[in-house]
Amino acid sequence: MSRKIAVLGAGNGGHAMSFLLARGGHQVILFEHPDFAQNLKGIEQRGGIEAVSGIMRDGRQISAWTSGFVKVHGLTTDMKTALDHADLVLMIVPSFAQEPMFRLALPHLRDGQILVILPGNFASLVFKRMMREQGIRKKVTFAETNTIPPACRIVEPGKVFIVAYKAGVEVATMPSTNIHEVAGELKDVLRLEIHPLKNVLEAGFENVNMVVHPAAAVLNMGLAESRQGAFYFYKEGMSASVSKVQQKIDDERLTIGKALNLQLRSFIEVTKMIYHFEFDSIHEFALKSPIHNSFGSDFPSTPRDRYVSEDCPYLLVPVHGFGKVLGIEASAMGSIVRIASIYNEVDYFEEGRCLAKLGVSGMNKEGILEYVQQSF
Repeated sequence: MSRKIAVLGAGNGGHAMSFLLARGGHQVILFEHPDFAQNLKGIEQRGGIEAVSGIMRDGRQISAWTSGFVKVHGLTTDMKTALDHADLVLMIVPSFAQEPMFRLALPHLRDGQILVILPGNFASLVFKRMMREQGIRKKVTFAETNTIPPACRIVEPGKVFIVAYKAGVEVATMPSTNIHEVAGELKDVLRLEIHPLKNVLEAGFENVNMVVHPAAAVLNMGLAESRQGAFYFYKEGMSASVSKVQQKIDDERLTIGKALNLQLRSFIEVTKMIYHFEFDSIHEFALKSPIHNSFGSDFPSTPRDRYVSEDCPYLLVPVHGFGKVLGIEASAMGSIVRIASIYNEVDYFEEGRCLAKLGVSGMNKEGILEYVQQSF
């Protein structure tokens, strides 16, 4: 059944998801923040979005998972236009852009809307706090995924390269009682396996980017800056020793989650669910993943890259914070965040997505678990 869908954000994921949804027969309006309106100009000039059949990297051709050209229903930098169009809204922006994007959306929310954040990274808790502070009580269902379905890169505005599409994603809702309704809708729209979660904490904890990205980026930064990122992030950056640190971070994530009564998968179990991989260790994943090594020499060349500046403050910081509430000292997580903070001359424990920004500062375990179940 054709749906009216608004996609918020015209970056990598926004391009790819708009292409896939429009090709699936849905009426898609793609919104971009007015400050980044140029992201829409290439689409407007082409009359739609092109998914290219391949790209050249490191002197070799990399084939796409899918290709083609589609028109989208509309392009806009006006949030009211986007939200008036749709009952289902997909927000696909970097974590640092989630709060500014939602601030634009707040005056135009409608009862009954579903706002899906891909990936969530605990954003629904931030949005709940913002609504409470402004006295807005619209009956909106927030949904968070642990990842975005396509593995993709923008070639240029209006052109996107989609190298793979995940077999499944995990989803949680707030209020949590709406999970089965939302999971059914997303299964129809996204056309993949939907794995329902108990609450939005589980969705945030299950974004395993926090396991691999920050540690590899931080521990290889000297070489990354010297070579300007000209080496493979996974099969070269995730050496046997670096993978030990990543495994320790995964162990800490699972320990904190268990103490919060969350049912979490290990990093390896998540990759099996998402990609149907059959690897036995993080290091084996790094060496052999055909998808993650397909982009060639793609290591970040600066600590300002999202693998550090997004995954540290918006994933490691909140998980580490929940650990402190529970009396769990996540030393590997804390060490990576502290080094990243030095690199970027910012205290991520203060400036990142700390528990105060999630609206749960001062709560104990029982209070947190009760708070995340309901919208208000």
